[in-house]
Amino acid sequence: MLLRQLEYLVALARERHFGRAAAACHVSQPSLSAAIRKLERELDVPLVLRGQRFAGLTPEGERVLLWAHRILADADALRQDLSRMREGLSGTLRLGAIPTALTAASLLTTPFCERYPHVRVLLTSLSSREIRRQLAEFEIDMAMTYLDDEEDLSEGEVHASPLYEERYLLLTPSDGELAASRASWACAASWRSAATPSW
Repeated sequence: MLLRQLEYLVALARERHFGRAAAACHVSQPSLSAAIRKLERELDVPLVLRGQRFAGLTPEGERVLLWAHRILADADALRQDLSRMREGLSGTLRLGAIPTALTAASLLTTPFCERYPHVRVLLTSLSSREIRRQLAEFEIDMAMTYLDDEEDLSEGEVHASPLYEERYLLLTPSDGELAASRASWACAASWRSAATPSW
């Protein structure tokens, strides 16, 4: 089994089309198809549902895909580890962030890049759900997101570190009905809906 075969399978699952997967891997479509068929023979299980076009992965294919993500991530980590031994930390740090955290990302990336100038940071705006999925499938290395409860940590091996606390303020006219009190979310929501004109 070659890493390249696993890369082809990952590309096919991502693109859901043999031609696009081949283009993404910079090979011809017959080469990609042959490599995946060879992988199926080596593992002695069908991985791809075939018809007129790509129809998805078999249950065995989905399991192999999870292992492929892991193996490719480990291979990348090995290359970076060896590179670090030669010339210091290098490679690409893939950081996902929810849209509201994008402005705070530089608080992490700026000092990191100053300390490790050979590392390239790839910052992507993602939803919380997509962050959990991409972390589980090793598509990103770390993320900035909200965690509602401990259940969010149950999907895979994830370590959470609080970065900062947010404080929200409700601005009202100084003579408004909420000016002299602290407003709860429920109070602010009801006040907002009552204050919104109906057109």
